[in-house]
Amino acid sequence: MNETTKEILKFVVVIGALPWVLPFLRSLVTDLVSAVEEDGGLLGDPPSKEKLEEIRKRKASEPDPLVNELLAHVRLEREGSGGDARSRRG
Repeated sequence: MNETTKEILKFVVVIGALPWVLPFLRSLVTDLVSAVEEDGGLLGDPPSKEKLEEIRKRKASEPDPLVNELLAHVRLEREGSGGDARSRRG
């Protein structure tokens, strides 16, 4: 393969991966901006007391992004079903 073909192939792969990468990057940037919003954002000044109260009220009404969900095998043991989950499959 010559160098031109390699370069074209690289661009095709990058452009082809964009539908999977862009939603992840959008979510990452949204979470970052939300995390530093109370401190004034990435490059801004700290918000006024009124604006800070609005931000905290809005964040309190949003669902918590950190959810504690038990693993399936732990959940089965806690429910008292006993035994190994793999042995019941067969």
